[in-house]
Amino acid sequence: MSLLKTGFVRGVKWFLLFGLLATHQWWNGNMEGVHSMLVYGGMAFFLGVTSIIYDMSRWSFPKQILIHWATMHVTILPLVIFSGFLPVASLQDALSVYLKFNVSGLILFSSSYVIQKARRQAKTL
Repeated sequence: MSLLKTGFVRGVKWFLLFGLLATHQWWNGNMEGVHSMLVYGGMAFFLGVTSIIYDMSRWSFPKQILIHWATMHVTILPLVIFSGFLPVASLQDALSVYLKFNVSGLILFSSSYVIQKARRQAKTL
């Protein structure tokens, strides 16, 4: 239960940051900015909550990756689709968004994996 609480706290912290940014946009009369900050806040919340996947030491790394990939499809992808940031007016548009989502996820995952591995190696020196 403690791990779930940790993830929830991480997510709430990030959401609050974007909530402050949304409030700033609201004060400036920028309702589109409010919408964007709330969508980004939702994404940050889910990323914070699901970050605990990689703290599950009893799970193998491939299992962590698979669960992370599936979780992102249930949490972040719907936010991307329904946010209106990318047009989805046809099946081709939806497939394009899905491909972009997976490619960007692969790039972000690979980059963070390489950075994490380099940091671990630097600690052992």
